[in-house]
Amino acid sequence: MAAVIYNPTVRNLLMQSTMLRTLLLSILACVLVLPMAYAQQSTPAPALPQPKIKVNFLNTCRPAPADLEEMGRALAVVKDKPLFSKDFEIARGVTTLTEEEARAVGAPSGCGAVPSAWVRIRREFPEKAILVDVQYSLSVEGRSVSEALALHLRDTKEVLQILISDSVTGSALQALKADTLPDRIRIERFGKASIVLARCSGVDQSAYEPLFLAAGGILHKYRVAMSVKSVVPAELAHLPDHKESKTAHANH
Repeated sequence: MAAVIYNPTVRNLLMQSTMLRTLLLSILACVLVLPMAYAQQSTPAPALPQPKIKVNFLNTCRPAPADLEEMGRALAVVKDKPLFSKDFEIARGVTTLTEEEARAVGAPSGCGAVPSAWVRIRREFPEKAILVDVQYSLSVEGRSVSEALALHLRDTKEVLQILISDSVTGSALQALKADTLPDRIRIERFGKASIVLARCSGVDQSAYEPLFLAAGGILHKYRVAMSVKSVVPAELAHLPDHKESKTAHANH
C-alpha cells in the first residue's frame, strides 16, 4: 500500500482557516446577542397594579339622615319584650388590661395595667324568633363601668348585629341601679359599613334623642328579662378582690 504524505504547509493553512472561521462566528454571535440582552435589561419591568384601598369614615356624632333612618328601622325590629328559650350561659372572669386599653375605657393615664372584672350573660331564642341570641356584659375597670348589649339577628341579609352600650363612672351597683341610658348605638350590616351613633359633648344631638331613647328602652327590657340586677352582683361577688359586690351580696 502506498503511503500518503501530507503537506505540512497545507495542513497548517487549513487549521488556521478553521480557527479563524470559528473566531469570526463567535464574534458575530456576540455582536448579535449582546444588544438583545442589553435591551432586555434596560426595558423596565411592567408595574404591578396597586391594590385599591377603600377607607370609610364614620361620623358618629352626626350620621347621615339615610343611616339614621336605617338605624331606627333596625331598633324597631327588636323593641318587643324578649321571649327566651331554655338555653342560657353565664360567665365571669378577670382580664388584665394594658395601660393603653385601660385609658380607652376611661382609666387615668399612668395607672399601668388595670384588672377588668366582668360578667357575661347569654340567652337564646326559639327557632322562629327574629333573634338568634342576645348577650349582655358588664365590666368594671377601677371606677369605670361599661355595659354592652349585643343582639344577633337570624336574618343577616341586612343587619348582622345591634350593639347598645354605655359607660359611666362609679361602681357596678350604682350603674345597675341608675338604669343608665346608652351613649353608643352600633348597627353592623352585611357587606356595608357599620352605622354608629354616639354621644358627643359640645354637639347639638337633640334630633337624635328619639334613637337614644328607643335604644334605652330596649336595654332596659333586656336588663329586666335577663335579671341583670340580681345576677351580675352575685357573679361579681365570686371574683377575687371585688369587695363591693361581696358586701352587697352578703347584705341580700
